[in-house]
Amino acid sequence: MFSDIKAIIFDLDGTLYNFKWLPFRLMWFLPTDILRIKADRTVRKSLKGCDFATPEAYLAEYAQRMAEKTDFKSQDALNWYINRYMGTMCFLLKRYYSQRPQLAEVFARLHQQKIKIAVFSDYPRVHQRIRALDFSDETMTTISGIFSAQDFGSQKPAPRPFLEIAANLGVTPNQCLVVGDRDDTDGAGARETGMGFIQIETHKTKIIEANHPVWSWEDFAQWVLEGMEPLED
Repeated sequence: MFSDIKAIIFDLDGTLYNFKWLPFRLMWFLPTDILRIKADRTVRKSLKGCDFATPEAYLAEYAQRMAEKTDFKSQDALNWYINRYMGTMCFLLKRYYSQRPQLAEVFARLHQQKIKIAVFSDYPRVHQRIRALDFSDETMTTISGIFSAQDFGSQKPAPRPFLEIAANLGVTPNQCLVVGDRDDTDGAGARETGMGFIQIETHKTKIIEANHPVWSWEDFAQWVLEGMEPLED
């Protein structure tokens, strides 16, 4: 298992940093928007796995569903989501959160081994959120691609973005490993496209299909830094 890895697609939230308390901090810093934040979570859940082909179509659907659940008009819902909500998320990451221990060393080791690295998040502003976590310029140079599902017009676990990321990295799906904290999104997308999957444990770990490794970040980092020996099937 995992004997011919040429690329790794990393999820961001919950995988490359510990996201504990983030939803509560968002509501604490946006107290007048609590109902809107809850509506966003409901809408995003309803869009899980959907693929609208273009970012414009996805955002139009998101805005319509938000407008149905809040006091927003569609365009106001988009402005709130892109600017106020995601802007606050970037601020909170900068203030309260940091990248996983030894992440820079892990990315450097993968880069040395010529294993391409992608970061793929369901949420937008991926580059800004990575920077908010104090990724160094050196670490940024090890990343071959930074992707948001929204930019594909979809949400995980829709398979097309996983396949397009692999193509962008110049690898086949069976040469690609997905590393993420959610089995229902990262894991499901990996299984749908024939990619390997390692699940990173968090305080909210749920396992949908028990056919993949479930490791702490520390165990994953040790595996990489020790040379990524193939795992037993």
